[in-house]
Amino acid sequence: MMRLANFITKNNKQIAAEWEKFAATLLPNEEFSRSVLRDDIDEILKEIATDMERPQSGPQQHAKSEGDSPNQFFEAVAERHALGRFRMGVSSRQLMSEFRALRASVIQLWRRGSMEVDETALYDLTRFNEAVDEMLVETTARHDAEIHRSREMFLGIMGHDLRNPLAAISGWAEMLLRDDTSDQRSRVAPRIMAAAWRMSHLIADLMSLTLVRLGSGIAIKPSRSSMRRICTNTVEEMKAIHPSRLFELKCDDELAGEWDEGRMSQVLSNLVGNAVQHGAVDSAITVSAEGDENGLSITVHNRGAAIPPSMLPKLFDSFVRGEPANDDHPSSLGLGLYIAKQIVLAHDGTIEVRSGEEGTTFTVRLPPAAPGGA
Repeated sequence: MMRLANFITKNNKQIAAEWEKFAATLLPNEEFSRSVLRDDIDEILKEIATDMERPQSGPQQHAKSEGDSPNQFFEAVAERHALGRFRMGVSSRQLMSEFRALRASVIQLWRRGSMEVDETALYDLTRFNEAVDEMLVETTARHDAEIHRSREMFLGIMGHDLRNPLAAISGWAEMLLRDDTSDQRSRVAPRIMAAAWRMSHLIADLMSLTLVRLGSGIAIKPSRSSMRRICTNTVEEMKAIHPSRLFELKCDDELAGEWDEGRMSQVLSNLVGNAVQHGAVDSAITVSAEGDENGLSITVHNRGAAIPPSMLPKLFDSFVRGEPANDDHPSSLGLGLYIAKQIVLAHDGTIEVRSGEEGTTFTVRLPPAAPGGA
């Protein structure tokens, strides 16, 4: 009979496939690639199999059973897996379910190979369960630590970023009360609008994040709409908020379809706001929309410094904050692109980014047919 550690090593791909199937059920509304779903499973299985064959004394086993023997070999892979699942929005409970599924899959697959229940098999099962438990403890501890760290950062950032525009609104309103000349109003009013817009969008992003984190996802209510109207309204809003910036709209057709107009306006506003924050102040931000038989394509382009290649895969994660290229649009919570992606996915669409010497372009693609709204 094949020892369990050898079985895990030899059947790594089959076990990983079972893991992948279960991992896909954790967030069924998401569309993750196989590499994201499998994540660090190959290394996790390798570390578990290696640990099972590592010599272990009676006192070591006793210490391990009481959780008093942290496994240094598991720390790195556990941390990577925990951070990856956190960024996907997987909860601590779902993470534990994932390891329960891994345990069940390995044992079931091993039993199919005519496993004989003897002392060796029982010993292997004991070592396997110990290793899985240790890996689970390490992973959940890292996951919980990241949740705590993000919560502290979230509260600190929220307090800072909401306090600033609120103070600005109060100060500028006081200026208007003291001096209500038309020249003063024309100078101060756009600043009040910009500060109010920032607060409104911060609150909207926080509410959307809460929906995603609670597992309910972002609900959409598609209805007959016009993408040209959505783009036009967003660009006009941004012109009023940032009168010193240049905006260009390219959308000649009505581009009628079934979307949640409020949510798609949120997507476009977040993308354009991101372009204002990070784009060159002396060049136009271009919003384009066009459609064909394959669906609809919306792009937001700005010139400016290219996004480092190492940052591109992380842009749509929550709480990713880049340094603003100018003072026209102060730094945000780092939720805009994350929320935009969730809304686009809810519309059965995709969002991607390209960045280089010619600038940065975000592209949203929506299907031609109406999505199934929530």
